[in-house]
Order: sequence, then C-alpha cells, then structure tokens
Amino acid sequence: MNLIKWGFTRRNSIKAEYDLFPHSLVILRKIRTFYFVYQVHWSSLDPVVETHHLEEMELLVNRELGYEQYYLRRREM
Repeated sequence: MNLIKWGFTRRNSIKAEYDLFPHSLVILRKIRTFYFVYQVHWSSLDPVVETHHLEEMELLVNRELGYEQYYLRRREM
C-alpha cells in the first residue's frame, strides 16, 4: 500500500488517500506524538478495510511526517 495524497484538516487531523483504497477517505488524529486512524469513509468500490490495513495506514502517515519512531514505540509509553 502507498500513500497517494494527504493534507491537514481542522482539529489536529489529517485526511489521507491510499492506492489500495482509492475511493475511500481516511481521517487520522494526533494522539500524543503520533497519528492514529480515527475514521474511514469507506466506499463499496474498495476492498474491505481490515485491522492490518489500518496499522499500515498509520505507519505510512507517521513515516511521512517524521513520527515513525514515536509510532513504533507507542506501546512502551
């Protein structure tokens, strides 16, 4: 999966689009020092979003923004 496009929204959120789910919009919110998937505006034209997809989406956005190290250490905090 690749991150196609992303941008900031209000309330400390990010909206993102991924190549595996081109018709679905993903909203991520910042919690502490990294971003988590908050909401997926899923389209029936895309495959079903599973848990491992959500984790990969989070990792890609955090990597893009330079928060990958915090995201990977999230369970230690």
